[in-house]
Amino acid sequence: AIGLVAFPLCYYLLPRLKDRGYSVSKALGLVVLGYLSWVLSVLHILPSAQITVLALLFGLGGLSVWYFWDRREEFKEFFLEQRTAILVAEGIFLSMFLAWVVFRAYDPAIDHTEQPMDFAFLNASVRSFFGSPEDPWLRGESVSYYYFGYWMMGTVTKLTSIPSYVSYNLSLALIPALGAMGIFGLVYNMVSSESRRLQYALFGG
Repeated sequence: AIGLVAFPLCYYLLPRLKDRGYSVSKALGLVVLGYLSWVLSVLHILPSAQITVLALLFGLGGLSVWYFWDRREEFKEFFLEQRTAILVAEGIFLSMFLAWVVFRAYDPAIDHTEQPMDFAFLNASVRSFFGSPEDPWLRGESVSYYYFGYWMMGTVTKLTSIPSYVSYNLSLALIPALGAMGIFGLVYNMVSSESRRLQYALFGG
């Protein structure tokens, strides 16, 4: 859903790409939703709560529907032309996501290397209401670490009401899936710019 909401923005921003940014729409959607919730929270305009994230998602969705409806014939032509590439991109995303979910299912414990710290920052982001997340080791102080990635996943955690110990493992599956989809799109667009043969671009991606 976040990817569909963000795709019209990609379509507008990336007119020279063959897939018009479809392959990065999910990642961009997460960035935009996370950034808006962070800015509103840090500026003490709206709390970082589920209702706020839902309102942002529906607001962005409304803008996307307005943009889409105004250009519906253009979008229809695009989807018909790029349907194979879109299906391949979605297949790569889903395959990578499911593979990592299965991999994490064999060892879901959050108990080695930097995972306890990652989990602490994720929980701090989920529990944040106004302002930056609180430092798990120094109460009353904000996290003195780059935490926006945790904030983005915390935003999705709030949106879905999934327990953080589950969303942590799902996040570890989501990141490589988004990366794989983005890499496919990057190579697909590069090859498409040099060749008119769709199979070359798909195979290269």
